[in-house]
Amino acid sequence: MASHSFLPRIQSVVYAVFDVRLGPKIVYQVPEGLIGVPSSPGDSLPSHDLPTSAEQHAAQEFPTSRTHPDPTSPSSDIAFEEPTSAFPPSPPASQAAGVSPRTLFQFDDVSKYVIPHSALCGRLVTFATKNCRIIGFPAELKGDYERNYFCYNVCFVFDRAADLSCYEPIVRKISRVLRSCEEESAFLSRPPKKNAMSSILEQLYEDLNSYSETSIPIDRFNSIELKIFPFYPNPPQVKDWMVPLALINLSKRIEDNWDLTMQRVCRHVDGTNHVARIAHLADCDIELARSAVSHLLYHQVIMTIDIFQFSNMYTLSKAVQWLADESHVREECGPYVSRPGKSMPDWPTLLHLYSRLKPGLTVLEWMKSNDVASYEIDVRRFVSFGVIKGFLHRVHRWPLLLRHQASQLYVDQIAPASSSLNPPAFMGPVFTSSGPSSHSSSSWTDDTMRGRASHFEANSSTSTTSAGQQPRTRKHSAAESALEQLRAKDGHVSGLSTHGASLRQPRDEPSVLFQSDNRLSTNRTVQEPPRPRFSRSPTAPASIPAPHLRPPQELIPLLNGENHTDELCSRFHVGWPTLEEWLNVIGGASGEHGRILIVLR
Repeated sequence: MASHSFLPRIQSVVYAVFDVRLGPKIVYQVPEGLIGVPSSPGDSLPSHDLPTSAEQHAAQEFPTSRTHPDPTSPSSDIAFEEPTSAFPPSPPASQAAGVSPRTLFQFDDVSKYVIPHSALCGRLVTFATKNCRIIGFPAELKGDYERNYFCYNVCFVFDRAADLSCYEPIVRKISRVLRSCEEESAFLSRPPKKNAMSSILEQLYEDLNSYSETSIPIDRFNSIELKIFPFYPNPPQVKDWMVPLALINLSKRIEDNWDLTMQRVCRHVDGTNHVARIAHLADCDIELARSAVSHLLYHQVIMTIDIFQFSNMYTLSKAVQWLADESHVREECGPYVSRPGKSMPDWPTLLHLYSRLKPGLTVLEWMKSNDVASYEIDVRRFVSFGVIKGFLHRVHRWPLLLRHQASQLYVDQIAPASSSLNPPAFMGPVFTSSGPSSHSSSSWTDDTMRGRASHFEANSSTSTTSAGQQPRTRKHSAAESALEQLRAKDGHVSGLSTHGASLRQPRDEPSVLFQSDNRLSTNRTVQEPPRPRFSRSPTAPASIPAPHLRPPQELIPLLNGENHTDELCSRFHVGWPTLEEWLNVIGGASGEHGRILIVLR
């Protein structure tokens, strides 16, 4: 297996047991000699010709059992006679530490973790040396053994920086299968063949490194069947405003046996639709759409970016310092961002355009100031390329409502409103009059629900001002003037009308909606809301905000600086221009957005 694989490469496989006379001992290791074992003068002699330190210690502790062994005594099994162990002696001294230059570590340094105390047996044990990380699953079996128990472990050695999460189930299963073989036929303590375990280790080492799977028959009833599956990290929480971007061709991977929701969702993953829109287009529940996108994120076949709008703001990250010199970035950017059939700009030109993006400058303003249209590039793909490569970051707007006394009136008027049958206070004044032009609450509501606003204009055109005071003339914006000219060319009368009658407010008469209390007539009572800021768009109406632009009541608590505009737009199913109108109405006329502070972060 190549070293750049997503799975860590096995450096060594070790089979160790607890020898009742020698303690923890390596029986087999593959490849040979990578783990240093202790050398002793008696390695070339039979173990019974030279007493070990363990024998000397046992002789001092149990002198009687060595001289007069009692066959009926339970401790007679530990009499120090010629050992009958089926395990071969330790590797020769030529493989000891300091002899082989390929030695990874000394076994004595980790032996107490390879064959640990009984409390750690039956548990996954992972430990590390200076350069290696070892994982094993020690097991202890009670039964007819010397000292009445048998302890063993199969360990895998990896590089210290390796992620071993995918090998945890592998180590558990190997220990479980070997335990079953030992309980049924004493396969480990009394192996049927001399090198049976060595062959198993060799096949584990070769197959798992080369194919990530293996099948090893042990006896008529047991076999080791292994397949390594990579463990991916948990995906981030999927939000409704996230835009899935496919990293592979999903249409060619869809199969008939896939989940129906997954098939529908994959068909609408095109890099432009956000999760909420995908759920609508796929005609599925939003929770199921989030789950499907999360599943695709887990398998790393898609990534998520933000919703692209020309009102977005972006800035370069520090990664551009080294990504700008990467050959793959230079070669991929031009073909990706160029329009079909158009000439491809060179990389310095594209990098210069990226450098012009900064906080506070929208994409639309950036396009105008740098004459981006002359470069014949796809702006959406241009921005997406920087986000995908990681050197371009989105600058979000986080609206915060400053609850000062000037805006508290508005908040107090909106918060109590809980029924849609009552007109919102910020939509206009509530008139109470006994004259023929007065409107009842029910008729006001009916007109408002139908999108009518004639009574505002009619009442404003007949309103009077206090004596000695001149009415304030509202100056129309350039956008409204442009709209007037467009309507005049088409032969239409500007302004709002009801039942075919034009009720356009004269320029020299102020609107009642924006009059202060001392300019109201004595026979009318008005609850004055903050003055909304009109849109700069030429297509916006030239009078009071239309009914579809009135802010929802649920928006007020969300203006706490913790929800950015993408989240608010997806929650209320509107774009940034509409949300900006709502913020202007809520914030009043003071400043850019009145009492709404926009934090760029």
